[in-house]
Amino acid sequence: MRKILFANLVVILIATGNLMAKDRALSGAVKVENGQRLPGMNILLKGTNRGTNSDGNGAFKRSVPASGTFVSSSMGYETKEVAFGSRVFVSI
Repeated sequence: MRKILFANLVVILIATGNLMAKDRALSGAVKVENGQRLPGMNILLKGTNRGTNSDGNGAFKRSVPASGTFVSSSMGYETKEVAFGSRVFVSI
């Protein structure tokens, strides 16, 4: 009985820890090689359905976990993945 209670407590603590993980704000810009910013690019957090689009100046803001990867795509452009780690600004 004690082993079952302990196992349940461990599962609850792990689930609670995952729920309590805080997202943080991250901003960035989508650019081509010459530095020109691209509006309307799709930016997704890899492995999720959480995303945003770059605005008219190619800029974006998104709430993100402590680390992860963005996947940027749009018709006519190559899909690109960029790991953002602990950065507060990322250029794609």
